[in-house]
Amino acid sequence: MKAFDLKSIVRQNIWELQAYSSARSEFDLYSSDKSDLTLLDANENPESEQQLNRYPDPLQSDLKEALAQQKGLSVDQIFVGNGSDEAIDLLYRIFCRPGKDKVLICPPTYGMYEVSAGINDIEVLRVPLKEDFSLNDEEIVKRCQQDQDSIKILWICSPNNPTGNSLLKADLKHDWQAENYTKAGIMDVAFAPEFEQELLDNQQRLDRLFGNFHGIIVVDEAYQDFTEHKSFIHRLADYPNLVVLQTMSKAQGLAGARVGFAFASPEIIQLFNKSKPPYNVNELSQKAALKALSNIKTTQEAVKQLIDNRKWLSQELAQFDLVKKVYPSEANFVLAEVEQATNLYNYLKEQGIIIRNRSSQIPNSLRFTVGTQPECKAVIKAMREFQSAQQQNINQ
Repeated sequence: MKAFDLKSIVRQNIWELQAYSSARSEFDLYSSDKSDLTLLDANENPESEQQLNRYPDPLQSDLKEALAQQKGLSVDQIFVGNGSDEAIDLLYRIFCRPGKDKVLICPPTYGMYEVSAGINDIEVLRVPLKEDFSLNDEEIVKRCQQDQDSIKILWICSPNNPTGNSLLKADLKHDWQAENYTKAGIMDVAFAPEFEQELLDNQQRLDRLFGNFHGIIVVDEAYQDFTEHKSFIHRLADYPNLVVLQTMSKAQGLAGARVGFAFASPEIIQLFNKSKPPYNVNELSQKAALKALSNIKTTQEAVKQLIDNRKWLSQELAQFDLVKKVYPSEANFVLAEVEQATNLYNYLKEQGIIIRNRSSQIPNSLRFTVGTQPECKAVIKAMREFQSAQQQNINQ
């Protein structure tokens, strides 16, 4: 298995790039008390009623310290971006030569991988998910080997949007222990021989995917908080070509603040930091994110409530004759196969209920974000009205 060579896949202009030195980054002032300093270096307005006259910390030092502690990483393994969309765009800018290189996606999946590829003039190759929405490992490895000189990024969203299922498992032993601790009240139970084989098979699967691809593998974990599976940030030391994306838009409820993260080796994070705009995350968003990280209990309670609502919504959707299938979800949404999907979508929209019609990706499918209990009940009520009206039309 060929050793991963980071320099060989980075665009030469990025590798040689001299990063912009922001006014205050060379002084390490953001972690100190600036009230007794005379700051005349950054051409700021010296006074402001809003207290936003100073530029924000360009490297989000306090936020990274809090993240490092929670995630069990070092600060130099963390990039903070203007949403994970900034990290997606930077990955193209760092690793993909416009008009020359390619990336591989596994549709149906998050649409921004393809949109950002188009913006950056990068060709997109596709290996669709199987009928059960699992990865087609053999075809992925085959395509990567056939085009190994030009495929620079493999995008894997797990749990996947819009299907809701986990595509890769980082640590089955951890997942098994977590499940058995919940059910039996004990942490360590002897593994059955068949589970030992499952552990081995999963590890070999990861080695096959990661080891046979010499570009960057991105595991997008936007919905990680809603699954019991362990995050891939715990496998960064095992796979030097791994980048893990997470966001504060979902579980922490900060979609409006636009704060996302990339976790990777220090060498890859250094490339992120020198390629990004100097002040890519504003002061208000940094403070909001830091506050949310300090309220772990609040986030945990919110996630638990959303998971309970997800279970209720899934069960209620399954009761409708017009709903042919409700797909299992490990995210904060539920995907369903529905008769007359577009008609139902339009009806709900007329009632002021906005969902996503995913029929262009998966035939006759609608995606329902899990809302509050009243919001979930409003969806079910409106669907009953729609089904009743359809039945009346048939009877007439």
